[in-house]
Amino acid sequence: METLSRFLVFMSLFSGLVSGYTLQNLPITSFEESYTQLFGAKNLFVHKDGKSVRLTLDERTGSGFVSNDLYLHGFFSASIKLPSDYSAGVVVAFYMSNGDTYEKNHDEIDFEFLGNIRGREWRIQTNIYGNGSTHLGREERCNLWFDPTEDYHQYSILWSDSHIM
Repeated sequence: METLSRFLVFMSLFSGLVSGYTLQNLPITSFEESYTQLFGAKNLFVHKDGKSVRLTLDERTGSGFVSNDLYLHGFFSASIKLPSDYSAGVVVAFYMSNGDTYEKNHDEIDFEFLGNIRGREWRIQTNIYGNGSTHLGREERCNLWFDPTEDYHQYSILWSDSHIM
């Protein structure tokens, strides 16, 4: 069964840290035309070009946004720079989900950065849950071979009718 999903980006707070987020290489539309703030209004800053945003954390909340459109397939990409300080407890995620339609039994494709302790290798977790089953999906974790705090890096999902890359 094919279901439509929304593109979501969020930074969730479990400690009081600050981080940035920038989108690049997306279709030429403004942020206001394509996305809606999900939470953390005071922590979302739209740049002057109208096509990139910065999400920050404070001691109470993070921030996030969601696409206005639903997608069945596509290419989705985000340029992300992670916080360089102690970030255990901070979650930065870039994902597709239909959880707003199917709350308890949704599909999901995502990248998750689960925070880090200074001096340790960064790990990324990818999740793929399909056919309405969040307990029959696939989760993978791998160590990054670069430091995701030094610069922005591109993370992408290519989702076709038969493959997810």
